[in-house]
Amino acid sequence: MMTMQTRFIDALVAKAATDPRIRAVWLAGSFGKGIADRWSDIDAHLLIDPTALDEFRESVEAWLSEIRPLVLLRLMFDGQMVNAMTDEALRLDLWLHSGESAQVTEGQTRVLFAEKGVLTWQPDPGGALTQEAAAAELQRAIPEFWRCIAMLPVAVGRDEKLVGAAGNFLIVLLLTDALSVGSGRRKDRGVKALNGFLLPEYRQTVEDATFLSKLTLEELPRLHLRLARIMQAHGPVICEQWNVAYPWALEQTALRYVTQELRSLGIASALEELQ
Repeated sequence: MMTMQTRFIDALVAKAATDPRIRAVWLAGSFGKGIADRWSDIDAHLLIDPTALDEFRESVEAWLSEIRPLVLLRLMFDGQMVNAMTDEALRLDLWLHSGESAQVTEGQTRVLFAEKGVLTWQPDPGGALTQEAAAAELQRAIPEFWRCIAMLPVAVGRDEKLVGAAGNFLIVLLLTDALSVGSGRRKDRGVKALNGFLLPEYRQTVEDATFLSKLTLEELPRLHLRLARIMQAHGPVICEQWNVAYPWALEQTALRYVTQELRSLGIASALEELQ
């Protein structure tokens, strides 16, 4: 059975191959490496004729919507990347490149379409973490971890429970960033993939410290859905108060996708939180 990702990729390459402004299309991320699963987003790259880049960027929403209707589109990194979601809740990062050529990495790239000679290949850096990269990650994560720890009295003293909870999530991410260096592997996947880069004993220690080891897969979605219910109740009211359009299509798409996947995973009981 074709997944929504496969259908989108096939349609993307068919459309790009007939657009004279586009010189190459390739996939990076999990689809580029050949390790994607049904929950993977699409990390796609377009090489665009330099004279057509601005025109393409201005029309990219309509261009993508002809492949699949969108419920979200944002230009990020000064317009270099399009962050989008389709009405099937497929998540897409579309990077826009311009120039005569582009570099792609062996073992991490799946070329979908390319004019002759426009892509140059560079070797795969491999999975081992270099001394330089390890030092940079540790020098980033560890000082920031302790800076956030030092702000604990602020949240406690001011009774800022929501801020304190948000800080807890941040320090967990910083801690696991530092601990992942201990595996010796280069973290070459996005923020939604962590388990493969933590040594089992490190992962167990952090899960125990945050009580996550006692959290079942049935209970895990309940917090998200309780918060979703609050947004359903109050988000539209506040948007109306400030004359801002509420993203109804995005809400409906997100909840439809979550409902479908939780039922597929056999944990539909968590959907009670939305009632």
